[in-house]
Amino acid sequence: MKKRFIVVAALMMVFAMVGITSAADTVYLNMGSTSSTSGLYAWCVTGAAVINKADIGVKVTVIESGAALDNLRRLKEGAFDFAFCVDLPSAMQMYKGMDTFKNEKWEDVRWLFVRNIIADRVYVRKNTGITNWGELSGKVFCPGMPGSSGANYMVKIDEVLGTHIKFRPAAYGDAINLLKQKQIVGLQKSSSLNSIDSSLIEVNLTTPITAIGFTKEQVDKIREVYPYLNFMETKKGTIKQLPEAGPMYEECPIVGAVASTRMSQEVAYKIIKAYVEGFEEVAAAYSGVRGWDPIADYFKYVAPGGEIPAHAGLVQYAKERGIDVPERFIPPEYKGK
Repeated sequence: MKKRFIVVAALMMVFAMVGITSAADTVYLNMGSTSSTSGLYAWCVTGAAVINKADIGVKVTVIESGAALDNLRRLKEGAFDFAFCVDLPSAMQMYKGMDTFKNEKWEDVRWLFVRNIIADRVYVRKNTGITNWGELSGKVFCPGMPGSSGANYMVKIDEVLGTHIKFRPAAYGDAINLLKQKQIVGLQKSSSLNSIDSSLIEVNLTTPITAIGFTKEQVDKIREVYPYLNFMETKKGTIKQLPEAGPMYEECPIVGAVASTRMSQEVAYKIIKAYVEGFEEVAAAYSGVRGWDPIADYFKYVAPGGEIPAHAGLVQYAKERGIDVPERFIPPEYKGK
């Protein structure tokens, strides 16, 4: 009995030591997301969930934030280890220390993977009769959440075009209430190219909305000042729930996840691999990712001069999948595998 007790005790000590070692090896990360009232929050939460369930020694905590610009600044400060809901133009501005991030240059920001290409869509109440950006002149309009890239771009565009819109930034939930109460004529909300944001579907039932955009001449004028802003033509009938909207041009950035050089190549590789392997679960929670390749599309759609370096872990994973990675995307810290 005594020998049996000693053996059991020894085994318990071994299991305890394994548990301690396993816990010590686990990497705990804070992930910036967006407002919990946004339809994109489901993407953030599910993306973190598939990483946590992958049993890769990484545990992610999702933290609500003000989206892109807020995420980038908190990533630089070290409050976030990586972040979702960051658009490439914002990340590029921080990387180069220009425009929004003038005097805040940070060359350590790195791209992790693509969510999709979206439209920073301009919605207005249908009963206002507003049909284009110019008719927002003098009207009270919500450009988006304070600290978000979409809101920042709306302000920049207003300045270039001299529209003199009366902006009222607000958290998304507050903006919806203001819209319903007719205190604003419309709002900007990032959306899929061919659909309104899922959170606006119910709003549209009680407060009918439509989408407006820009003319080719306005786009040319904007890009003279901000060449990193990407615009795409939305033909009439493109937006499923708003078949009357268009033709028009909309500002359409690439959006995804970013980290920094503080995250090791190994950890980033594990995160990316877990996200890709859990992609169907992510798509079930947020359909906007369907049809987009989270790895290859970064190297496919980014024009020369508009990129930030890919994370070393992304380069490793892409090369393993046989995806061509142009030299301009490869960071100096990448270690070939």
